[in-house]
Amino acid sequence: WWRCVRQLSRLYRKISNQRKDFHWQLATKLCKKFDTIVLETLNLDGMKRLWGRKVSDLAFYEFVEILRYKCQKHKRHFVQVGQWTPTSKPCSDCGYHKEKLTLNERQWTCPECGSHHDRDINAAINILRAGIAVL
Repeated sequence: WWRCVRQLSRLYRKISNQRKDFHWQLATKLCKKFDTIVLETLNLDGMKRLWGRKVSDLAFYEFVEILRYKCQKHKRHFVQVGQWTPTSKPCSDCGYHKEKLTLNERQWTCPECGSHHDRDINAAINILRAGIAVL
């Protein structure tokens, strides 16, 4: 029985080390490629309630801390935008604010300028603009 516990512990340690190694490598690549990195602060407790242990296994907070450290080391700008900053609803082209946008709607078209938006890409552009405005 103890042998199985030891093997399982060794397996979990290996997975944890692989995750940490991936985080360090990804943070290094991002810092070498970009001068400014902007992230949205995430409500991890709310995400844990929604998705459970999967969120803890991904170790978002650990990655953010590694990325912050790497940005300081490589003298890059690291900005975090608040989670309540509107990012998905405003049009990244004209600024029109769509009032009703459910989580199921992954794409939408702006009635003002007619541009078609993917929700995630539009949010990423708006997060970048909010982060640059802070600088």
